[in-house]
Amino acid sequence: MNDEPTPPHPEQTDGLLSDLLQEVQKWEGTLAGGTKLGVGAEAVDSLFKTKVSFGNPQDKLIRLTEDTFINSGTELIDIYKQQMRDQFDFYYMTLTVDLRPERVAQFWRLTCELDFGPKGSKEPIIQSLFPSDRWRSVMSFGVGLDVGLGGNLEWSIGIDSSQLAQLLPSIPNNLKASVSTKDNFKAFLAVPAYNYQLGYSEIIANGEGNSVCYWRINDDNLQRIGTAKFAIVFKVPKGTDSITVRGTVWAEPKMNWLTSALEDVAAVLSERFQRLLGQGDDAASKFARGGDAEFWTLTLPK
Repeated sequence: MNDEPTPPHPEQTDGLLSDLLQEVQKWEGTLAGGTKLGVGAEAVDSLFKTKVSFGNPQDKLIRLTEDTFINSGTELIDIYKQQMRDQFDFYYMTLTVDLRPERVAQFWRLTCELDFGPKGSKEPIIQSLFPSDRWRSVMSFGVGLDVGLGGNLEWSIGIDSSQLAQLLPSIPNNLKASVSTKDNFKAFLAVPAYNYQLGYSEIIANGEGNSVCYWRINDDNLQRIGTAKFAIVFKVPKGTDSITVRGTVWAEPKMNWLTSALEDVAAVLSERFQRLLGQGDDAASKFARGGDAEFWTLTLPK
């Protein structure tokens, strides 16, 4: 995989923000009489207290079979029929990420990385990921979408019939065949009523064919995302009873927001903070929230 993300070190970022908060409070306390948090301290404190966390990946872990697709009005293509019969068990999983920005905190990038195990002969293989940049134009419509999985294990979208006619001219030609009304939706309904709160984001998804995957979402209003949903189809060699997943997620703040909030005290901050703040978004990962790894052992449904 190219350009793999590098998670921040939570202890280092916490220490950095704690030191920054002390410096800002020292100078803003002088300016404001020390009666309450100034603009800069409010921004740093909000950033410090922001939480980013995972949901439980076992919650919507489902085994996919030939009957799963037949019952959904579609049929697996031959290669996946053969793999299901002779070689692999296939599974679908939805994993949620909850971004809880504190007060005035603003963010621009969310990164989620998943590492499936065990490695070696029993290593899981990631088949398909959602969302991806391919779908951002449809997701930016801001309407409720039904996300489904067709017999080719590719994603498709269902939109309410009252809205599809109006939106159809804006759907790229290469996606039109994968978009239908909810009434005519022939796919395994993977994520019903998927509601994407952001606008025209950049969404990078990488990892199909591997055991490690990641998503990177860039959006100037990322703090509005609330709970993000990521969908994964993966396969494991037959006879595999359980897998492990190591998940890491973090959110990077908008540096122009932070530097603007610190404008009144920027000239008196220590050299290291002046240097970091001068780097713009290149330094955003230094102030990221999250970064702690979660580790799960998942029992696979039969």
